[in-house]
Amino acid sequence: MKTIQNKFTHTKTLLILLFLAVIPLINFAQSSIFEKYEDFDEVTNVVVSKHAFKLLSKVSSDTKEGKEYKEMVSNLDNLTVYTTEDKKIAMQMQADVKKYLKNTKLSELVRVKDKDANVKIYVREGSDENHVSEFFMYINNLNKSIKGNKSEVIIVSLTGNINLNKIGELADKMNIPGGKHLQNVSKK
Repeated sequence: MKTIQNKFTHTKTLLILLFLAVIPLINFAQSSIFEKYEDFDEVTNVVVSKHAFKLLSKVSSDTKEGKEYKEMVSNLDNLTVYTTEDKKIAMQMQADVKKYLKNTKLSELVRVKDKDANVKIYVREGSDENHVSEFFMYINNLNKSIKGNKSEVIIVSLTGNINLNKIGELADKMNIPGGKHLQNVSKK
């Protein structure tokens, strides 16, 4: 009986270790699904690292607005933005967004379709009801009515301890593409 119990415990331990070893690979695969677009000439991308946010949070400011900005950016880990007007790449991006959303625990927060764009915003739960650990926005058909047949696609991923009540203000201050769609976002 002890032999069976020892084998079960050993197998259970191996499965737990295997699971713990695979988790970082899954997270790496999810975060790198969009990195391939960094090498495409038809894609504009911006990546702001945690280190850059820490440096921004150390800039001295005596104004109330400056202090609020410092507080917002000090809690951010990463900002990645990809944009393209290339139709073929936009279709690839759409497929990758679907894969990413299928493989992550993001919840839909807002979906807006109007004459200017189709906007979808997803979040990952955070420390409380007003904060999220990931904010993901996908915009397609942006400016189609202005540019004729050309439409822009934008993917925005922001990670950290993000205050949803301040996301519109942050997007405005950082000049994030598609930021106008974030002005009235808060967690319902």
